[in-house]
Amino acid sequence: MQKTKYFIAVLTIVAIFLILLFPIYVSAQREEIKIPVLVYHYFYKDKEEAVKCNHSTVTSVENFEIQMDYLYRKNFKTLTMDELYRFLKGEYTPPKNSVVITMDDGYKNNVTLAYPNLKRYGFKACIFVIGKTVIDKSNRPDEFEYLNLEDMVKYSDVFEFGSHTYDMHKIINGKPALLQYSMLDILFDFINGQMVVQSPYFAYPFGGYNEVIIEILKSFNYKLAFTTKKGYVTSNSSPYELPRFTISDKISFQQFVRIVEGKYFEDYSEKKQKNNYKSRPSVGVNVNRRKSIPILRRS
Repeated sequence: MQKTKYFIAVLTIVAIFLILLFPIYVSAQREEIKIPVLVYHYFYKDKEEAVKCNHSTVTSVENFEIQMDYLYRKNFKTLTMDELYRFLKGEYTPPKNSVVITMDDGYKNNVTLAYPNLKRYGFKACIFVIGKTVIDKSNRPDEFEYLNLEDMVKYSDVFEFGSHTYDMHKIINGKPALLQYSMLDILFDFINGQMVVQSPYFAYPFGGYNEVIIEILKSFNYKLAFTTKKGYVTSNSSPYELPRFTISDKISFQQFVRIVEGKYFEDYSEKKQKNNYKSRPSVGVNVNRRKSIPILRRS
């Protein structure tokens, strides 16, 4: 009889213990992995250069070094595109401190200035290049220098390369060209782009996309596509609508830390997001190309 009472008492204690722990367990189970994808553009050494290029998304080498040093000291892992893709498919669980580093447009200073810092810390990154600038030197404005095919091979130990279209990094009538050109023009651009950059990864110029563009990407076997929306990539994210955080000198170090630590929206969720051009399908409208305005200074 005494043994029975003892057994019942033990079961009661265990039951209470489990009841108390269950909410904590459930909370831990529901905590989803949040991966910040960072996007950089143009790097510079001195302020005069930054002022000269009139670039809204410039980053000094000094600030970049401080940011990379922080990631290294905090044991962050820089995920590759394939690792991010496998995470979204449920085939890979990244470490808690994971981040993805991307760069848009393919400026030469990505390798001359950013590469040494990434190489020092053993980090990986992906550069989304504009196909035409990679092969057509005559198409480059004097104040900018872009990567070429030789660079893409030489620096492949740190960088992988994705597409930023072949020649649709433009604004037309206030909207991204990708939303303005005809279906035939877009298909032709994608074909040319894949001939230059054979990659299944894509970044929308100026964040412009719609459902039609997504279907075109799928038909060309692209696996991931990145927007300019702010947010974290989670297991529930759409592979063709991945958010990113634009990093520039406008972002303080404290803000950078909050972003990579997964705490951005605790402080900045009420800020209005701009340049997120997801529109209704309008592909098929023929546009007079003489009215297009090439802009090579933003995403």
